Amino acid sequence: MNRIHFLRACWSDIILVESDGKFGLIDTGYAEDSERISAYLDSLGIEQLEWILITHFHKDHYGSLVALLRRYPVGKVYMKKFSGLNVSDGSGHKASAEFNEMELANCESMCAFARSLSELVVINNDLKHVQLGAFEFRVFGASDAIREMYEDPESPYFGQIRFGENTNSVALYAEVDGAGIYLGADANDEKLDDPRFSQANTQYARAVGKPVDLYKVPHHGCGNIFSDETLSILSPLYSVVTNWYATLKRRFTDNWERLLAAREGASVLCTDRCGYVFTIEPDGRLSCNEIDKLPDITLEEIPSERMDEFHKIRLQHLSEDKMNPGDGIDLAEHEKTEWSNDNLHAAYFIRDGLKIGAAYYMLDKESGECLIADFWVFTPFRSHGAGHFCFEAFESHCRAAGATSFEVCSEKPAVIRFWKAFGFVDDGLQDGNLLHLRLS
Repeated sequence: MNRIHFLRACWSDIILVESDGKFGLIDTGYAEDSERISAYLDSLGIEQLEWILITHFHKDHYGSLVALLRRYPVGKVYMKKFSGLNVSDGSGHKASAEFNEMELANCESMCAFARSLSELVVINNDLKHVQLGAFEFRVFGASDAIREMYEDPESPYFGQIRFGENTNSVALYAEVDGAGIYLGADANDEKLDDPRFSQANTQYARAVGKPVDLYKVPHHGCGNIFSDETLSILSPLYSVVTNWYATLKRRFTDNWERLLAAREGASVLCTDRCGYVFTIEPDGRLSCNEIDKLPDITLEEIPSERMDEFHKIRLQHLSEDKMNPGDGIDLAEHEKTEWSNDNLHAAYFIRDGLKIGAAYYMLDKESGECLIADFWVFTPFRSHGAGHFCFEAFESHCRAAGATSFEVCSEKPAVIRFWKAFGFVDDGLQDGNLLHLRLS
């Protein structure tokens, strides 16, 4: 049996390749994903891996490598080593010299550990193919493009730290029983003045030269990751995006629509709520099944007689998260609020019968405006995108009740990024450090 398993993951890749009882792992997600990966491997009865391949040295791809090497015998580790010249830290922030030195040491340590337990194969231009049973993956992007441009006096980027480690990302292509599979990792399609590495995905698509049935969309579906030429050549039937459905639909709508338009009957699948297993049938057709699906989240409105309970939890939350309960709002006055007012609401988020978070908000049904005063996930449940799923449930609940727009305020960069992932934008208002964000 030949299958590809995309484990549930967001902003990270975890891909298991299976062929005739042999298994290989392409990328290992974050460090905190290791137990979930192991649980899935154990559920399949996997006792060893033929290889693990790390497409590039970002923590959302190498994160669980060490933990998995400790737990399973692994024949080979294919590693795309860190360039040491990364302009970003992989989280959208500029990388400092100290960060690059730290990651370089981390990479060397990880390679030494892999070498002590397995055969380490450093990915470079000498590596053309990676084999697993019926899968013979062609390797694209094996060179250290960042360092080559940095060290080449003929390159326009000579001596410049200009690129993120995604520029070094490895892409893989295989044909099995006539089915074409392209796994794009985080390879980008940036136009560069150095033609060797300009528009990498377009170059790889030209090399493939034919439609594919399964396309792991590069870089979690973000930004300018494929050209029209790429999609016209590959025209994927199934596109798998390792990101939130909401993020792709709201922030990267153009990419979503282009993927759906690339081929008649095309499907776009996001790995936020569940993973997917693709089985390659003997005639090359693909069948797809969901795995590890998260249960739905619902809202439980809090009646007025239970508001004391809610406010105690709310104050505890503010204290634990070291949030300023002020921001011009008197909490004592909030606790005196007349909760018979139809505009004021509080609700718990419920998953599998457990309260995992809460929201405190005002909904004006006449204007359709929903002001979110508080929105949080309880500490034990803050993982694997719980906040994103809670907001999706919250938005659906409020829109059904008449909301047409949402407003929230924050001064914390991480919180602001969270809301902007759903399409919230600055509305031009600011109170001190508080930024006003709005979603229509």
